[in-house]
This record gives sequence, structure tokens and C-alpha cells, in this order.
Amino acid sequence: MSDKLKKALIGALVAVALAVAVSYGLISQQTADKIQTETNQTLSQDQSPAPQQMPPAPQNPAAPAPAAPNPAPAPR
Repeated sequence: MSDKLKKALIGALVAVALAVAVSYGLISQQTADKIQTETNQTLSQDQSPAPQQMPPAPQNPAAPAPAAPNPAPAPR
């Protein structure tokens, strides 16, 4: 997915979330406008750091596998 598309989707999700919050009276329209403006400024900045790769988790074959939950007892 391109960076432009990701930014557009994030901006749209923030806008929808703010609209819902305002409609339910959780925040004021002024607060929503301020948050939306800050979000737009943050998303429009081209100087975003490159994503860092996480090193792969070490594989330890001696480690026990996670236990499966016990099934419910059969009805009698």
C-alpha cells in the first residue's frame, strides 16, 4: 500500500472518529477541529522517519509450546 493511500485512510478514519465523538457529545466541535488540523499537519509532513525493521524473534526449539485451553467437559 502506498504512503499516500495510508495517509488518506488514516485521515479519513480520524475524521469519522471525531464526527462520532462530536455527535455523541464526547468532545466539542472546536476540539475536533483542532485535532483534525493537527492530524492533517502531521500526515502532510514528508519528513517521516523510515520504518525500522524489528529483528526476528529467536527460535528456541527447546521452549515448550503454549498449552491449548482445556476443552469443556462432555455433558453427562
